[in-house]
Amino acid sequence: MSTIEKGLSVFRNKNDDEDNLLANKAVKVYVRLMFLRIGEIDTLNEKYQAQASIEARWTVETNRILSILSSDEQKRLTEGKSVSLLKYAELHWHPQLYIENALGDLKEQIRYTAKKPKEDNQIYVCEHRDIKGLFWEKLELHHFPSDVQDLSISVASMLYNDRVILLPDGDRKSGVNREAFVDQQEWNLYSHVDTQQRYVTEFLLHDSDDEDDDNDRRQCFHNSEDRKRSILTVTCHAARQSNYFYWNGYCLILLITLMSFCIFAVPPDLTANRIQTSCTLLLTSITFRWTVNRSLPTISYLTSMDKYAILCIFILVTLCIWHACLGSWIFVYTPNFRTTQDLWLIHLDHCVFLGAISVLIIIHIVLLTWLYYVPLKCRRQMAEKDIEYRQSIRKEGNNMKYSPLVI
Repeated sequence: MSTIEKGLSVFRNKNDDEDNLLANKAVKVYVRLMFLRIGEIDTLNEKYQAQASIEARWTVETNRILSILSSDEQKRLTEGKSVSLLKYAELHWHPQLYIENALGDLKEQIRYTAKKPKEDNQIYVCEHRDIKGLFWEKLELHHFPSDVQDLSISVASMLYNDRVILLPDGDRKSGVNREAFVDQQEWNLYSHVDTQQRYVTEFLLHDSDDEDDDNDRRQCFHNSEDRKRSILTVTCHAARQSNYFYWNGYCLILLITLMSFCIFAVPPDLTANRIQTSCTLLLTSITFRWTVNRSLPTISYLTSMDKYAILCIFILVTLCIWHACLGSWIFVYTPNFRTTQDLWLIHLDHCVFLGAISVLIIIHIVLLTWLYYVPLKCRRQMAEKDIEYRQSIRKEGNNMKYSPLVI
């Protein structure tokens, strides 16, 4: 009989907790996330592997938390030590957190502790969640191979924002463990992390066709159309190691394009030799492009390297057309298909050569300027944030902000 009464008492306490939460304003849940290990980054399928530790804490009433603790645990809690709470989620209110951008089933381990920090003299219940699995992330490759990718984990609550609001923990900063980064040969992981709070509007879907319930459904939709869920996104950043693509991509494409200007050394009356060499270089450039693309992700838009390669191909095609036109003009305007140094077509050919070289130089000046002020600017900003992040950590002098939270 005592067991039944104890169970009923716990059930009533849980209902009382929920009633009090509904009567009061939303509970602020402070979230801290640590990227413990980041695995392979799959830019083609827009996903990455990671292992993280999430710590969410919220205040509770002193009487309610003390009622479930023994005298020894109450003493430890009064002294500022952490107390483990077994089966807390089954018996008491919690924010019902989940990972929004998880792919498949995550490996999770969840435990609860309580602590009374000295700085605010309030009792906090902390949910420790260790997760491991695949996470979806929208990976943009417009600036490939100078791209910087965001790797984020979004923590959300099943409860609406009128009951739970997720906030970044101001006392304990989120972070990332750079030492346990698997793709260090391909990526450079930055040490700072960014947090973003956002709200997602809830959309209601009804599948009932009963006309008698139309008014109830409309009333439910009217009451819930403005309801939102609170989501907190913690993001770390990784920059691609792009030296390989600079030398094996941009550099070789440039060398093939420069070889096309050597064709102007061939006498203009040898049109067949000029066109044959131009077409050979054109096919070489196209073949090289397809070879490089085998090691790159297939996407529906052009990256910066794609645009550069296609632009160089257009230059080769334009020069090939020029050599064909020059040969036809020589055939029409010169006797016996022979040219002399004072022929106006020869001077025109020299002008085209100088103009093509000038256009190529201007293109590369614009490309280098764009590369410095757009893709590489993002990397400089990330490096500056790293410096600011380390300085803030150094000023606070709290090593616990780099280690998992102990509550």
